[in-house]
Formats: sequence, structure tokens, C-alpha cells
Amino acid sequence: MLHQVLSNAIYKSVEHRVIVNSKKERLSLAFFYNPGGDKLIKPAHQLVTKDCPALYSPMTFNEYRSFIRTKGLTGKCQIESLKSPR
Repeated sequence: MLHQVLSNAIYKSVEHRVIVNSKKERLSLAFFYNPGGDKLIKPAHQLVTKDCPALYSPMTFNEYRSFIRTKGLTGKCQIESLKSPR
């Protein structure tokens, strides 16, 4: 969901699910990226315009992580609650 903040919600997360195939093996790989805790997380300035204002308030990665841990994994609702009030 961090990519959604960085992209000012231009790039959305896709919801997906897996259907198990008993005849074919499946391999899943997870990739994580974590900037330093003191790094500021905010929409990229190139993606913020008069017509498309910043949807998310700046926060450090530690604040973002704390928010995620406090609120839990709640899908799309979680990212919506990060949005700045207009």
C-alpha cells in the first residue's frame, strides 16, 4: 500500500486471490521494501498538481509502520484512512 501513497493513489493495489490447482505446483515470492524509519513518505511531487492535490499527509516511515500495526490489515479501508482531510 505504500506505493499508493507515493503515487498519490494513481497506482492502485489490486485485490487478488489464488485458486489452488491440485495438479500443478505453485510458487509464490514476496518482496518487501522498507526505507529508513526517519525517511519522509509522501506523494511524489511530480504527481501532485492543482487538479490532483496530495491525497496523503507526509509522515515518516516509522509513523506509517506504526499506523499499519495499530490499525491492522484491513484492506482498502486502511489506505483510505491515511488520506488527508480536504
